[in-house]
Amino acid sequence: MMINKRLIETVSESKRYIAGNVLMQWISLLGNLVMMTTIANLLEGLYQGNANRQALVGVVSILAAVLAVRYLCAIVSSKMSYLSSKAVKRTLREQIYQKMLRLGAGYHQRVQTSEVVQVAVEGVEQLETYFGAYLPQFFYAMLAPLTLFVYLSFVNLPSAAALLICVPLIPVAIAAVQTW
Repeated sequence: MMINKRLIETVSESKRYIAGNVLMQWISLLGNLVMMTTIANLLEGLYQGNANRQALVGVVSILAAVLAVRYLCAIVSSKMSYLSSKAVKRTLREQIYQKMLRLGAGYHQRVQTSEVVQVAVEGVEQLETYFGAYLPQFFYAMLAPLTLFVYLSFVNLPSAAALLICVPLIPVAIAAVQTW
């Protein structure tokens, strides 16, 4: 499934919720980077023998703060997903209803009532998943590798470049395994 610009424009209200969802996922990713860097620095300090109780308290404080931020991001992301799908359902069902009113009482000559009900229920429910889960995850999947590349380029540029190059290979490998 790809991005359908016409469909997104039909429910343009959902754009801000999708953006909010992606932003919350991205902030959560940044929290993960802070958490892993903090743990790595603690392990380095332990290895070098210069870690003390104060460093451990600092690490625990940072981890607690990051976990709280990630928890809030998960809640807000879920709320954004809900609001996006709610906007989609409301808008599309209203448009279907308006179309039925324009067709008038003789609508059943053009389309069966069962088809209308099927589209209004099942079709809109599938679009709820598209707007509430697929689109935010799609955009996050584009943003996350770039964020990780920028962060890891300060740690080790060749490794960061190798990871960035290998990211597109993941869906190819999944498709190959499914085909095989």
